Amino acid sequence: MTDFAAYAPTVEAAMRATRPQVLAAYHEPAGETAFKEDGTAVTDLDVALEQELGAVLMKIDPAFGVYGEESGTLREGSPTWHLDPLDGTANFARRLSVFGSQLVLMDGIEPLFAAIYEPLTDEFTWAAKGAGTWHEGTRVRMRPREPEHCVVHLDIARGGLFRDHPELIARIRRGCYRARALGSVAVHLRDVATSAADAYVGGRVHVSPIHDLGPGALLVREAGGLATDDRRVDALVDRGVLVAGAAPVHDWLCELLASFRV
Repeated sequence: MTDFAAYAPTVEAAMRATRPQVLAAYHEPAGETAFKEDGTAVTDLDVALEQELGAVLMKIDPAFGVYGEESGTLREGSPTWHLDPLDGTANFARRLSVFGSQLVLMDGIEPLFAAIYEPLTDEFTWAAKGAGTWHEGTRVRMRPREPEHCVVHLDIARGGLFRDHPELIARIRRGCYRARALGSVAVHLRDVATSAADAYVGGRVHVSPIHDLGPGALLVREAGGLATDDRRVDALVDRGVLVAGAAPVHDWLCELLASFRV
């Protein structure tokens, strides 16, 4: 049986090695932002980080595939690494401080290893199937709280879950302690896994890519939480709505979303 946790040192070294380049770019004056066909932002840093991290992933096992958000398929293979070199690009482009790199090794819809790295704070979080979630060298477990005591992260992107049901935001805000929208699903889900937040609710009107949902889903699950859609089905099956958190806040959010189903 493969020890997927054994990939952590190599991935950590590669992600931390990108920090000087990210910091240098972050402290430069912000320029014009380019946009892809799907409306998401892209910068030169996205492309550069994908090339560097993708090259490391290609060396871990020659049988594994590698897929990058910016370049698409870098190599066919199974299982496949899915890489998001800079999640929260819109934040980075405006020099807002919430963004990070994330990746996940997927066997079909099953995540095997995942990592999220925040270069500004130099924080590395990883998880492997059956090996738990680890943040800065310490294994973490989520703390279940009642909804009224919970901090809930929301994805309020223009094309997201709340576009057709903006009243959901008010319902969530009334029922929890605080609601936050930081602009990076990687940071949102890392926060949930490490109990800096308690839950996440998001989703798209189209299918979300694996590199968006897969890394954080594994971190949350290996930390003792749930990562499903609003029907409590594995969120990586349809990759639409994602509700992540520990019970009972996860259950409360699923019940709340159920009342808005069409």
